[in-house]
Amino acid sequence: MDPAWPVIQRAEPVHVVGMNRPLKPIRAMKLALKGADTQIGYRQLANGTLDPFHDDAAMKCFSQAALELQPDKIQILGDFLDLASQGRFAQEAAFANTTQAALNTGHEFLAELREACPTAEIIIIEGNHDKRMQNFIEANALAAFGLKRAGLPESWPVMSLPYLLRLDELNIQYVDAYPAATNWDNDMTRNIHGTKANSKGSTMAQYVHEVPHLNTWAGHTHRTEITYHSVIGPRGERIESYSANPGCLCRVDGAVPSVKGAISADGTPARIVENWHQGFGLAYYNDTESWPFVYRIRNRVALIGGMELSAA
Repeated sequence: MDPAWPVIQRAEPVHVVGMNRPLKPIRAMKLALKGADTQIGYRQLANGTLDPFHDDAAMKCFSQAALELQPDKIQILGDFLDLASQGRFAQEAAFANTTQAALNTGHEFLAELREACPTAEIIIIEGNHDKRMQNFIEANALAAFGLKRAGLPESWPVMSLPYLLRLDELNIQYVDAYPAATNWDNDMTRNIHGTKANSKGSTMAQYVHEVPHLNTWAGHTHRTEITYHSVIGPRGERIESYSANPGCLCRVDGAVPSVKGAISADGTPARIVENWHQGFGLAYYNDTESWPFVYRIRNRVALIGGMELSAA
């Protein structure tokens, strides 16, 4: 007598005919490469050595990503320079006379990005550290605030980061007026430096709850993160959004002046472990959509879909 149900057999064989694969991926959406918190700056040690706050290897990985991916847009989400000697916090003797070196390094890095991506939009969004230059002038040399080169009333003030970094020569846009400084990928996706920092939880969750109808890219916390959120719209429809942080491109070993940092008697920074993450972000976008991705940089290497980007 036959069983009441069929005995399980092996799957029927299937012959797959060769698929038509494109020779190279075709990008249907625009691509934005996001970096944040390079914190370019130095302290001068007792032997005259300039010890950097920024991480050359992480910045090199970012430049390699720009070269390999050829994004439509490159955005630095604030705190491009550290400007420790213009800050309002306790000053170290080692900060003196280091601003010029920071400006030179910043310009060189931006020149490399422009060479890697000649036609891309490159945008720097002002962060609280970048704002230090303006605040310093207003507090200590108010009569010099806003001075411009003669005959160029539409130019940036002489004592401003866009002028000092020669951004006009590199065709790089600077979005000022932190914390309001914002650059948009589309009507639903904004890029800011950020004002929020939660040391014991998700900072990005604060943004999606505060403005659930917008996507937000922000820096400031130095921690890679993506948080997604869904809410109901006015007619019962589903509204989805995300907030993302690409991490930082500065050092994470205590070199950057911070609340947890410490300086030894000879002026060298103590080696500590900051809860910061080096990385960068990608956003594929069109007029109505945005897809975020965040990639860590670890031990001088980043991996994107198996492709290795290194500082070597």
